[in-house]
Formats: sequence, structure tokens, C-alpha cells
Amino acid sequence: MGFASGSMSFRRFAVVGQQPKQIDQDLLDKLTEFALQLGEYSVPDEVEYGWCGGRHVLDAKFSFEHNVFNDALHFALRIDTNRVPGDLKKAYQMMEEEAVAAQNPSGHISKNQRRDVKDVVRRKIEEELKSGRFRRSKLVPVLWDLPSHTLFTPASNQAAEKLLELFERTFGLELEPLGAGSLALRYCEKHGRRRDYEDARPTRFVAGPEGKSQTPDYPWVAKGPEPKDFLGNEFLLWLWHETETGSGTLKIEGGGEISLVLDRALDLECAYGQTGKDSLRADGCTRMPEALDALRSGKLPRKVGMIIETAGHQFQTTLSAETLGLSGTTVPEVEDAEDARVVFEERVAMLRDLARGLDGLFHAFLKLRISSSWESQVGAIRKWISRSGKQAAVAVA
Repeated sequence: MGFASGSMSFRRFAVVGQQPKQIDQDLLDKLTEFALQLGEYSVPDEVEYGWCGGRHVLDAKFSFEHNVFNDALHFALRIDTNRVPGDLKKAYQMMEEEAVAAQNPSGHISKNQRRDVKDVVRRKIEEELKSGRFRRSKLVPVLWDLPSHTLFTPASNQAAEKLLELFERTFGLELEPLGAGSLALRYCEKHGRRRDYEDARPTRFVAGPEGKSQTPDYPWVAKGPEPKDFLGNEFLLWLWHETETGSGTLKIEGGGEISLVLDRALDLECAYGQTGKDSLRADGCTRMPEALDALRSGKLPRKVGMIIETAGHQFQTTLSAETLGLSGTTVPEVEDAEDARVVFEERVAMLRDLARGLDGLFHAFLKLRISSSWESQVGAIRKWISRSGKQAAVAVA
């Protein structure tokens, strides 16, 4: 399940608070305490959620053997929905009303009888909910990496809200989404540059519909919870420029290098809210004329596929700009492993390497973004976009 095998999809959350230094029985007991418990007689709520051991949907056991790997705690959030479809409720109601009306001389149902029918239908629905006929279960994998104070999970939107609430209720710790804006704030505060974070405004890379004086407004960021998430879109554009104009090897914050190729997937959207979206799926999609035309029209990347080599490992993944979440991430095969536990622990180690590598790239971008060199970098990107557009036009001709 989740991180143990196959490809991985996740976003990251910082664990905030007095986190335990190591995994002990107390942590496992807390998971057990807040595991999803199904009532035998009561009518279930429409949505119920709690922890799950993760091996399967009915796994309510937590142990060092099955849930602890390389100083990381692996479990799941189970979310059950219990709803009778609206069309079925309507059918029950109509059938009961027709049966009652057929017994009346007038052939019509009275107001009091209609009220009684509602009670009959309600009891019927309650019995069916108790029986579990309409229960649907979903597991959301969770990997709590204690050494880095980070939670990895594919949970998003409503599932993420439930995860944050249940995690705080269980452990007394908060989860902070680590998207582009929040990671930028952490970086700037660490380096005494909080003011630079607060002053950051969207960069204009091409002229807007109203001319060069118009700056992008990133409509998708304006609707989101973090107003500085546009830095993630600028980060992907910077990566695109660096890989297209350089050797494909980038220096990261703190030393070291990462090899990077952007490929397979590219989603773009107009930062001015005017020219819509583009979604490209092909080898070399960042060099396609459609991609370059999109840049010139004011679109910026929101998601990009990449092959990244860091810490001696090669990963293939797709990176989302605002959340900095990864999807469809493949990690190298673990060779000569004695058992499944060794494989999982190696995968946890590689996951940490990948996260550190991506943070190193993002921090290198942020260091440039808040420096006096950013304007010259923007000039180089503008020329690249303009030049690429002309080259694409020549190639098509």
C-alpha cells in the first residue's frame, strides 16, 4: 500500500509541535485509540474516518513489524462514506406512496399518510445503512518521517482536512502544508529575509493583454490558501529555462548538483486569466511549438514531468507548481534485498533523498529570486521565450 511498492504520489506536510524523538509503543497505541471503529447498532454518519493499519481496509492493528520502517511510521487514513443515493431515496418514497394511495377509495394519499410514509422510508434507509450496503471505504496512505518532521501523503482537499483534524486530535501536533508559498516563507525566515517574502510580487515574463505594465494575477493562486504559491510557477519556468539553455546539471543550495530533464508531461495556464489552459503529453513536450507558443501568450507551467538524478539515484516523477507535490513517482528497484522490509526501508531512504534534492533546487531558486540578480535572470528568460518563439516559427515553416 502507498509507499511500500510501485509508484508514489504525495505532497508534504510539516509536523509542527513537540514531536517525539523516536517511534515508541505510545505512538502506536494512539493510532489504535483513534482507529476507525464501526458501530454495530447505531446508524452511521454519512462520512466516518479514522486510522487504519494500512495493509488492507479492515486492518486495525498497529505494530513495529508492520508499521515502522527506517524511523518512519507507515499507516493510513480510512474514510468511509455511508449514503443512500438520492434517486433511490426518491424511488422508495414514490413506491410507498403509491402503495398507500392504492388502498384509499380516492386513489390519493392524504397529508397524514404522506408523513407516515416518510417515517417508513426513513426507517428503511436507516436499516440499510446499518447493514453496510452503502458503505464505501477509501484508504489514504500516510508516511510520517520523524527525522525530518515531515508527513508524506497523497491526501488533498477534503481528505487533507480530515487528516489534519485527526492528526492533531490524536497526537496534539499540527500539520502545515509544504507548498511553494509556505516553503518560501520558511526559507526567508531562516535567512532573515522575511521582508523579501512579504514584498514578493509576481514577475512579468511576457507582455500581458493590456501591455507590459500589466503583471500576472495568477487566478488559481488568488483562489487558493497561500498568496505566494505563484513562486512555484516561477520555479518551474526557471527550471525549464535552465534545462533548455544549460547542460541539464543544476547546482543546489548547500552544495552538490542535480541532473534534470523535463519530459513527458506539461500543463500550462494563463497567468492573466485570458488564454486558458494547455496540456501536453509527449516526449520532449517542453520543446514543442505548442509549449513555446503558450509561454509567449502568457501561460506558465503548473505541472511538469521530469527525470531527476540526485544522491546517486534516478527518479521519474511529475511536479506540481503550487503544492510542490509529486505524482507517479518511480524509484529505482532495490536489488539483492533479503525481504520486503529491506525493500521498504530502502524506498524510505530514497524518498528522503528525493525530497532533499527538490528542496535544494527550490532553495537555489529562492536564493536567486530574492537577490539583486533576479532582474538580470528575468531578462534572460524573456529573451529565451522570445527567441524560442522565433525558432519554433522557423521550424514550422
